[in-house]
Amino acid sequence: MIFYRNVSVVMLAIAVWQIANGLLNVALPLAMAGAEWSGLAIGAIASAYALGFMAGAFYAPSLIARIGHIRAFAAAGGLAAAATLFLGVDTNAWLWFALRLFFGASAAVLFAVAESWIADATPAKSRGGVISAYQIAGRAGIVIGPFLIAGGAEGIGGALLIAGAFLALAISPIAATSKAQPALPDHPQGSPLEVLKIAPSAAIAVFAAGLVNTGVLAFIPIWAGGLGGENANENVTAAAALVMGVIYAASMASQWPAGKISDHYDRRLVIGALGAGWTLVSLVLVAFVNPGLILGVVLIGLWGATSLAHYGVAIAHAADRAEHGQLPAMASGLLLVWAIGSVIGPLIAGALYASPMGMRGVFLFSAISGALLAGAMVLRKRNKAAAPEAEREDFVNLHATSAALAEIDPDEAEA
Repeated sequence: MIFYRNVSVVMLAIAVWQIANGLLNVALPLAMAGAEWSGLAIGAIASAYALGFMAGAFYAPSLIARIGHIRAFAAAGGLAAAATLFLGVDTNAWLWFALRLFFGASAAVLFAVAESWIADATPAKSRGGVISAYQIAGRAGIVIGPFLIAGGAEGIGGALLIAGAFLALAISPIAATSKAQPALPDHPQGSPLEVLKIAPSAAIAVFAAGLVNTGVLAFIPIWAGGLGGENANENVTAAAALVMGVIYAASMASQWPAGKISDHYDRRLVIGALGAGWTLVSLVLVAFVNPGLILGVVLIGLWGATSLAHYGVAIAHAADRAEHGQLPAMASGLLLVWAIGSVIGPLIAGALYASPMGMRGVFLFSAISGALLAGAMVLRKRNKAAAPEAEREDFVNLHATSAALAEIDPDEAEA
């Protein structure tokens, strides 16, 4: 049985928190577009989240060590709720940048608490199943979130109130648990340079994940709002919610097959194939940037299924290359590489969105990035052979906030 009582509350808390996160991923871009912010300003707000997440990832271990898992989760959750509600005070770019920075830092602490708690409480023989259940719970929340405001009647104020309520509710399961919180595990920080040295292909792939996923997703809700044709202005929020839900659902469906295929073939080729796939879809979207709602949903679903599926494969490739003692630092370093890409990507996408190309430029950025990733994987395969199958770690279904769960206990791995 994979649902241990000591981790079920953590899964519930993260699922509730991700509902709010999924809602904000739609509501905030639409609000910024409605306020006629520039593409650069919209991209900067997306970068603020990633920048805050990177800072929070550094600070989280020391915070948890000082006040414990439960208090750290409650403190971060309260800060995230407050930062979200304060967004309704004014649509000022500097204010929103600061608040999303705090939100990103809070998110890093929340994930660090949740994932270290699960890793500590779950036996090694069951950890893969528990991790998968945790991922499914979180992704289900982020799929559900956008549909809470699909009607769009309440506007940004109503959306922020709903999101703030769910962020506050996420604290309750953790704060109310009677189970003992885990001991703080050692968590050495990893350097991006160390990652590049040990597993350059993984570093390239994770950087591309941050660059493209964060950059393009910052503008997808705005693009989706124009897919309804003559009725687009009436159905902006509903269309954006549908498109974002499809993206996340498609990525959920594709990640596990992609990972399992990579257990039997060179993981770099799997990453390269996914990169080529989202390149082709992006080029179609460049050519037909407003294909209508039905075809747009199909195309963006294919984009999500390919562009959001390779992070876990990259983590598995890094684990293949690293010694067991290097895995914690490797996982931390990969998260930093992802965060760097997530800071840069929205700024590039924002500049292109503000250019005469508009959304075509954003999709062109996606296409070029996917093609470069595919080419890099082919070149790496030519330069270095794949790890022997006997030395490969099993694929674990992870997304880009899961550095803690990528760690493998050396003693358990050798058992």
